[in-house]
Amino acid sequence: MEPWAEPCVVHDPGCKPDEGRNELPTQAHVRTEGAVKILWGLLVASILIPASLLALAAWHSHDQAVEDAKASSARMAETLRAQFDTVFETFELAMDRVDDSVAQLSDGEIQGSAALHDRLKSIVGSYAQLGSLWVVDVNGVPLNSSLRFPTGFQALESPDFLEAFKSGERGLFISQPSQARSSGRTLINVSRPLLGAGGELRGAIVVSSSPEFFRQRFANAAPDLNYSAGLIRHDGIFIVRDAHTAEQTTEQRASSMFAEAAAKAPSGTYVGISTIDKVQRLVSYRKLNDAPVYVMFAVGTKAVLARWWEQMALFAAFALAAMLGLGSMTYLALSRTRGAQQAVQNLLEETQRHKQTEAKLVTAQRMEALGQLTGGIAHDFNNLLTVVMGNLDLLRRAKEDRRPRLIDNGMHAVEQGRRLTQQLLAFGRRQNLRPEILDVNMLIAGMTDMIIQSLRGDIKFELDLADKIWPVEVDPVQLQTALINLAVNARDAMPRGGSFVVRTVNSALGEGPGVAISVSDTGSGMQPEVLERAFEPFFTTKEIGRGTGLGLSQVTGFIHQSGGAVDISSEVGRGTTVSLLLPRASGEVVAEASPVSVEVASERRPARILLVEDNPQVRELAASILAEEGHDVVEASQADQALQIIISDASIELVFSDLVMPGTMDGLDLARAVRERRPGVLIVLATGYSEAAAKVLADGFVLVPKPYRPDILALTVRKALSERPSVSGSGNVIAMVAPALASEGRGS
Repeated sequence: MEPWAEPCVVHDPGCKPDEGRNELPTQAHVRTEGAVKILWGLLVASILIPASLLALAAWHSHDQAVEDAKASSARMAETLRAQFDTVFETFELAMDRVDDSVAQLSDGEIQGSAALHDRLKSIVGSYAQLGSLWVVDVNGVPLNSSLRFPTGFQALESPDFLEAFKSGERGLFISQPSQARSSGRTLINVSRPLLGAGGELRGAIVVSSSPEFFRQRFANAAPDLNYSAGLIRHDGIFIVRDAHTAEQTTEQRASSMFAEAAAKAPSGTYVGISTIDKVQRLVSYRKLNDAPVYVMFAVGTKAVLARWWEQMALFAAFALAAMLGLGSMTYLALSRTRGAQQAVQNLLEETQRHKQTEAKLVTAQRMEALGQLTGGIAHDFNNLLTVVMGNLDLLRRAKEDRRPRLIDNGMHAVEQGRRLTQQLLAFGRRQNLRPEILDVNMLIAGMTDMIIQSLRGDIKFELDLADKIWPVEVDPVQLQTALINLAVNARDAMPRGGSFVVRTVNSALGEGPGVAISVSDTGSGMQPEVLERAFEPFFTTKEIGRGTGLGLSQVTGFIHQSGGAVDISSEVGRGTTVSLLLPRASGEVVAEASPVSVEVASERRPARILLVEDNPQVRELAASILAEEGHDVVEASQADQALQIIISDASIELVFSDLVMPGTMDGLDLARAVRERRPGVLIVLATGYSEAAAKVLADGFVLVPKPYRPDILALTVRKALSERPSVSGSGNVIAMVAPALASEGRGS
């Protein structure tokens, strides 16, 4: 701020008293001298007081003008930062969508995919800030783009982003502005590394945008200001420069003052003199949240003080005779400032609403929420199935005429519900897999009859199994289910008959070895829009009641959970091929293990059992099953209540508890507390939520999966009691037997 001189005060020597006069003044002289002094005082006051007030007002308003300008500049920079954060978030969103599209494709597949070109065009068309999208390989060769297909472009000459990615950078990289080869237009390239499954560099995803897009944002934000603005890379290089100044320059690097300020803090405001046009400016800068870029907005201090000079001129003109005018002008200036503040506030609110809308769009496109939802649905659904299945089975074993066929139909419906639950969990990738190292050729050959039964007589079934196939580690039951699902889909796609072929071949999965199982049909094929949504949950083209839309979702969920990948290709009128890619196992194929023995003592040994279940219907069913076995059952609806019973009742031998329960403790917490306080008490847990089952098994507890049949629960309790360790032993950890028992009921 410039130093301000104190106003000059005029003194009249005639106002000083005459020290040499000794005679007493007359009364008239006294009155005259007093009047003169009063007049001089009024004169001085008329000059000094308004001048002092004007100087005070000038000093204060000067500081206020500078501070307001700083605040206004900072708000403008913050507003632009919020806008450009949204722009770069959109760039990343577009890159995420491209990454998802090419993650499972080789370079050759990317280069030859017209569908990928169409998808890139669609993404570019969805956002005004996108100019074009590119996928380049590690050598800088464009593989695919939104501009044309095939690309036909030569390799880029030493692209700076690839050099950065090869040196280890993995975030966004903003290149210096460059000219497009075809159009000669200046472009801004924002890139991100394209990584393989193992984290290795495959190339890059590049978003091109025009500097004019950013300049228009600057112009829209400050239409009436003589400003200088720009986007500056973290190393000081200008990406976009928008200067409304008398002198232009080709200088591409920000000043040293900016570099020093940015090194101290990611945002701030300072006053500096430009090395280009020697103009002093107020400079505000802000670093973007998710990109190595700063937004800079500057206004000249001369322009900032121009309005202040106008105000001072008005003050000087009306200071002696028009204080009201001064107040009016101040009010007018305040009104204008408030109007500008309101405009900035409206802009900030609009930017916030825009960011919230984009955040909702991103959230809606994510499928993880659906996976979490299926876990909760499965828990409640399995409670219902447990009640239905248990009551139907009790009716079956009762010696009464209860229409056995209706009971059989009911049990079949329950089994269908159980399978639907497994499909939901497989889609959500929350099922508890039991992988084995196996030979897929032997597994497929062994299930030939099941596949044929899934097809029709007018469909020809063929096997093309490669010799010396590599072993894979996968859950055989889930793999069989996936193949049956694919066979059923193929059958429905060939209403007039056709051919269904299952092939195996040693292949590659990312950078490592793998095994490919492909199933092909000669059916009607899929339209491109249907193919794009084929793996979406609950999406089906079948008639209502003929399909749930979970078949292919179950397949892809299980394969991805097993560390593999799924690929699908289809041509209308020619058929569809689905390939399941699984990683090669490091071990050898183990001979098929014999089923876990479920033999228990022929004599039933009654015991006092604490049953813990929050669902009253499930609790009543379990109590009936255990009572039929001769056990003395004590019931509790919550874990806290059960723990108090355990502490007070020393005759409890076994606790059978649900795993997921309301309250401060769940079943696993209860089991751990019982093991700590009463190590001699046996514990059996039940759940239908497979993600929670892994924690139970890790702690060594017995687990009964829901829905369970009454005989499974009875046999599990019998076996636990027959293998009960001594109280002086190391605890109540028993080998898990319930899953093996439950597998016997898979087909019932």
